[in-house]
Amino acid sequence: METARRRHAGAAGLAFASAILVIFAFSCVESKPARARTPGDASGPASAPAHAPASGPAQAVASHALFNYEEKDPTGPDQWAKLNKAWAACGDGKKQSPIDICKVKIDKDMGPLEQTYNSSACTLKNRGHDFILQWKGGNGKLTIKKKDYVLQQVHWHVPSEHTVNGTRIHSKKMIQPESSKARAVISVLYSTKEAGDPDKTLTDLAPYFKRLAGKDNEDEDVKEPVDPSVWIDKASGYYRYDGSLTTPPCTEGVLWNILSKVKHVSKEHIKMMESVSEEPEPNDRPAQKMNGRVVRYFEGEEAKD
Repeated sequence: METARRRHAGAAGLAFASAILVIFAFSCVESKPARARTPGDASGPASAPAHAPASGPAQAVASHALFNYEEKDPTGPDQWAKLNKAWAACGDGKKQSPIDICKVKIDKDMGPLEQTYNSSACTLKNRGHDFILQWKGGNGKLTIKKKDYVLQQVHWHVPSEHTVNGTRIHSKKMIQPESSKARAVISVLYSTKEAGDPDKTLTDLAPYFKRLAGKDNEDEDVKEPVDPSVWIDKASGYYRYDGSLTTPPCTEGVLWNILSKVKHVSKEHIKMMESVSEEPEPNDRPAQKMNGRVVRYFEGEEAKD
């Protein structure tokens, strides 16, 4: 096992944002081994798509009005398992997410991530705790071990849920389920301290974020097609482990893929993500126990520079 490496020094203590891409696979088809390139080191914010049920409709993510992320609150993370019997995994699950990535096992056999996302129509929605970008009917696919996962949504966390060596950033999350009810997630980490231009897609979406700010459960169709592939750096490496949804019902059986290359995000974009409610509040679940799980790491081209 090796210590998780961070290629961007000085990031500890910075404000990070994260997002996750969520992909649902409705069909499982044979495919060739992935050839996409991936980055080398992740400890920053992430961007991500909204969570998808890992066990069919009955296991769908709970309404954001039924829980929150405040510590020691009656509906906070440490109380989720007590709020609903169907959420028992939030308390007694053994493969829960998020986690702190500190020890990893190099795995060259994982290969680069292979995705075929494309530009298509979508809707931005304010869910109370976060903003979610959804594609009607899905968008392209992610292929892992010959299984195809169709992208359904992307949502953002400020700060990020996953940490690398204890460092928390911002993130975007993408979740992708497949026909056997399995789920896969791609998490992209962001930092205000990374070099580079601000995220153009977030800039283009700014007017929609502003109009939906503080408007719980309201949505708006995005006029111009959005291409989620712009958030995936093919030169980045990634971390992979078996985990769960990070919101009730905390369903397990989710394959997490966290890009290790931290992307740049502006402070204005972070404020935009935080405008989901009138009073900015965190939307990250505390790190969960590893319980013997192994985090595997695939080195991308970026790690070899």
